[in-house]
Amino acid sequence: MKNYSKILVMIVIGFFLSCSESFLEVSPQSSVSNEEALTNLEDLETSISGVYDELQSAYYYGRYMFLIPDVMADDVKQNEQANRIVDYAQHVQSVSDAQAESLWTGLYYTNNALNNIINSDVEVSETSQDDKNRILGEAYALRGLIYFDLVRLFANHYTYTADADHLGVPIILDFDYTLEPSRNTVAEVYDQIISDMTTALTLMDDASRTGNSNTLSSTSVKALLSRVYLYMEDWENAEAMATQVIETGGYSLVDNADYLNLWSLDNTSESIFEISQTESDNQGGNNLGAMYVVDGYGDYLPSDDVISLYQEDDARLQVFIEDDLLVGDYAPYRMNKYPDVLGYDNIKVIRLAEIYLNRAEARAQIGTNISGAQEDLNTVRQRALPSAPDVTATGDELIEEILFERRLELCFEGQRLWDLMRYKKDIQRDQCTASICYIPYGDDSNILPIPQSETDANPNIEQNSGY
Repeated sequence: MKNYSKILVMIVIGFFLSCSESFLEVSPQSSVSNEEALTNLEDLETSISGVYDELQSAYYYGRYMFLIPDVMADDVKQNEQANRIVDYAQHVQSVSDAQAESLWTGLYYTNNALNNIINSDVEVSETSQDDKNRILGEAYALRGLIYFDLVRLFANHYTYTADADHLGVPIILDFDYTLEPSRNTVAEVYDQIISDMTTALTLMDDASRTGNSNTLSSTSVKALLSRVYLYMEDWENAEAMATQVIETGGYSLVDNADYLNLWSLDNTSESIFEISQTESDNQGGNNLGAMYVVDGYGDYLPSDDVISLYQEDDARLQVFIEDDLLVGDYAPYRMNKYPDVLGYDNIKVIRLAEIYLNRAEARAQIGTNISGAQEDLNTVRQRALPSAPDVTATGDELIEEILFERRLELCFEGQRLWDLMRYKKDIQRDQCTASICYIPYGDDSNILPIPQSETDANPNIEQNSGY
C-alpha cells in the first residue's frame, strides 16, 4: 500500500516540522490542508490506502502500539542488553520521550488525513456510489480506531472515574491550523469513537473492499466495537457486537494442530483485521518481531511467570522457543508470535478468539447467560488444550477464569496492560529482570506523557499527572 496520496504529503511533512509546533500548527504553505485536495474516487482510494500504510508504521501497529503497553505490564521481561524503550519497561518515561511524541504526532496527522476523506465533497457516478461509501465507512472506522488508541495510551481507562469525566485527548474533526484545542473528557472521546464506528456500519458491507482482512469490513468494525464496549463496561452492547461477528459464520478458529500457523500465515480463518506487511512493503529491522526474536534485537523476552501458567499440552506453548544462549534470569525462552525477523508477518489487530472472550466476559458480567459465557470460554480454552475440562465456575470466579484465559490467549498482542487497568489490578512482575517489579494500579506511569513539544506549543493542553 505504498501509493501515497496528496493528503499524506501533509503527514510526511508533519514529522519534519519544528518540535516547537503543535500537531495542528501546520501552515497552509507547507501542507495539503483540507478536503479540497480530493477530487475523484481514485483520490479517495489512494488516500485510504495511504492511511492503512500509516497504521503499518513502526510508531503505530508495526511496532509500538503493541510493544509499549506490553513492556509496561507483566508478561514481558527485559533481556540483559535491552536498550529500546527501556524507560517504558522501567516506568520512568518522560515528556521528552521520542516514542510518545511519534505516537501522538503520527496518530493526529493520520486523523487529519481521515478528516479530509470524511469531509471531502467528491461526486461520483451512481454506479460508483457504493465504492465511495465503503471508503468513507473505512475512514470513519479508522478514525474511531485512532481515537480509541490515543485515549488508551494517553489517558486513564474509562472507569477510572465514575462518569469517565477525567482528561482524555483532543477531538479534532476538521482541519484548522490555528486551533489550540484542550483535552476532551474520556467519555466524550468514547462517544466519538462509537459515533464514528456506528456511522461506518451504515456505509460498509460484510465483505471488505479488498476481499481479505487487511482492510476493514462492517464485520471487523463490529469486532472492534465489541472491544470498545467491553472497555466501557457496556456489557450488553459488547455481547451484541461479539454475537453478530460470531454468527456471521465468516470466521473460524484455526484448528489445534494448526495453531502455530496462525502467526506465520496471513489472513487465516481466525483473523478479522490485520495490518499488511509484505516483502516489498514492511518495517524491516524496525518491525515488532525484531524486538523479540534471537536474530533481531531480542531486547524483550517472555516472563517465566506467564509461561508457567500454561499446561504442558497447550498448543499455545509453541509460540515460545528455547534459546540455549540465554542464561540465568534471562533463560530459557523467547517469544515467537512474530517469527519473521524481516517483518513480513502481518500484525493481527483483532481475531476471533478475542471475540469469544469478549462475549464470555460480557455474559459473565451481565449474569443472565452463564452457560453461554462458559461455552465461549470452553471454545477458546479447548481449542488450545482439547483435554481441558468444561468450565463450571460462576460469579467472580468465572470472570477471573476469563481474564486468565485472556492472558494466555492474547499475550504479546498489546492487551495485557489494558486488562489490568480495566479491573484496577496492580502490575506484579514475578521473576522480574527490571529495576521495578511492582507498579500499583493508578500509578501515573501507567499512561504516556503528553509530549513536551505539544504542551510547549499549545497552552490549552494539560499534561498528565506526574509528568
